[in-house]
Amino acid sequence: MMKAFCVVAVMTIGGVAVSAEQAPTINRYMIERTFPAGALDGVDAAVKQKVNANNKSVGVTWEKSYANAEKTKTYCVYDGPSEAAVREAAKLNGLPVDNVTAIPADLKAEPRGAVQQIAKGKHRYLVKRSGAANVRGDSDKKFGVTLLTSYGTADKSGTYWVYEAPSFSAIEGAAKASGTPFESIVEIPETLYPN
Repeated sequence: MMKAFCVVAVMTIGGVAVSAEQAPTINRYMIERTFPAGALDGVDAAVKQKVNANNKSVGVTWEKSYANAEKTKTYCVYDGPSEAAVREAAKLNGLPVDNVTAIPADLKAEPRGAVQQIAKGKHRYLVKRSGAANVRGDSDKKFGVTLLTSYGTADKSGTYWVYEAPSFSAIEGAAKASGTPFESIVEIPETLYPN
């Protein structure tokens, strides 16, 4: 009885109750994956339900995945308590992992779970950058480019920018004019959602 009283007394210091069990911190990650051709064909509601159940078992949530036209490369946005949990979820689901990057910074936020619709005559691209995220978007209009959303590492030294543009040359021109070097540009016409 005395031990219980001491624990309660210590946990209510200054009149503020403190929980003995804190909720886990949730982080956001970009997972890059490479698949053999045809591996993503047939991803249906049943497959997604199984993936979501496995993810939940380790505290991970799948937000969305951007895929290239061939569906051989994906950039997946996940929330989870740690990189280890995200990797464990991938293992449980039999999914490859090329790279995991913590992306806690929304440089241009969109609501979580937002569904992006690509305008007629436009394409969607992911621009991956390294270095400071001092991207000038003042020339985007000149190239017909629109920034949809972007994600960054905590120090913003690694960033992922999702754009809508009329062509590869337009997004490449806008990326060069932005003043920040880029590592790669990938067309990502496909988006997979967890539901």
